[in-house]
Amino acid sequence: MRLPVKRKSIVTLPAFAAMALSTALAAAAGSTAPPAATSAAPASAAPKAPSSSAGAGVVARVNGAPILRRDFDLAVQVEFRRRGPDARRHTDLQAVRAAVLDTLVDNELLYQKASQSKITVTDAETQKEVQKLKQSLGTADEAAAFMKSAGLSDKDLADQVRRSLVVKRFAEKEVTGQVTVTDAQAKAWYDSHPDEVKRPEAVHISQIVVQVPPGADAATRANARQKIEAILQELRSGKDFKEMARLHSDGPEAKHDGDSGWVWQGGGALPAVEHAALQLKPGETTDVVESLRGFHIIKAIARRPAGPVPFEEMHDRLVTRLQNEAREARLRDYLAGLHKNARIEKLV
Repeated sequence: MRLPVKRKSIVTLPAFAAMALSTALAAAAGSTAPPAATSAAPASAAPKAPSSSAGAGVVARVNGAPILRRDFDLAVQVEFRRRGPDARRHTDLQAVRAAVLDTLVDNELLYQKASQSKITVTDAETQKEVQKLKQSLGTADEAAAFMKSAGLSDKDLADQVRRSLVVKRFAEKEVTGQVTVTDAQAKAWYDSHPDEVKRPEAVHISQIVVQVPPGADAATRANARQKIEAILQELRSGKDFKEMARLHSDGPEAKHDGDSGWVWQGGGALPAVEHAALQLKPGETTDVVESLRGFHIIKAIARRPAGPVPFEEMHDRLVTRLQNEAREARLRDYLAGLHKNARIEKLV
């Protein structure tokens, strides 16, 4: 079960770090990429990267330090890319723009404070984050094309990633610090949030999958069906399910002896797989199940009833959550203090 996390602010340590690193692309473009005009993106695409013909401008000033429109526009574009196609909607664009500007302002405030400290970042640490950032843009070719369209050099990107890492490290060392959560505190949270620790009835399954490509013709489907039927016959003759999954399953589950984890109603499994799995008792195996992915043979490993997740099972995740929430609160309070004493002009 995933613990639901209720956010009161966009300023969370993981989100802030991710946004800060993504805006390194924007800041890196500052010395090389001309600014861009901003326009709404299609529902399934990110806004376009800044073009060489766009005009100059400043979107905010923080204690006199400018935040350039080209940096802001590219940061918005990067944030949309980071969200994935299903989360890119016209209606979200204004909210994304506001969140990005707030983060650029916060990042600048923290950088100004971090510059007064002795925080250092090595070349190796910088390059590691550069590679992560490039990977978030897609394949190597897609990342290269994006950087070219934005006018980014590797040095520009590395310089700004280093800056963002300085900010992140300063926040972790000087602002949020170490947070201790006791077992008693974790148990108190667990006892006072019964609705957040519930989980539905679920079945732990293993499966063998013979995939069928989308749009496959009748002959291809018939061949796949014949293959899965032959596998089913071998299982019925006594062959080991795990071994057959390793040898014959087409999907990633083959690397795990067919283990596909827990399935519950509305949990994201293919509808045909979900329906078939929830009918099984531990040790039972289905006949051939057809889905959009292809053909499946599903075996139930275990079942668990609906009800609260045992405290012992969720202890570590719960402690991590409470630690993160405490750090985030410290960061919000610290930033509020910086804002109170700063000269901030937002121009968009």
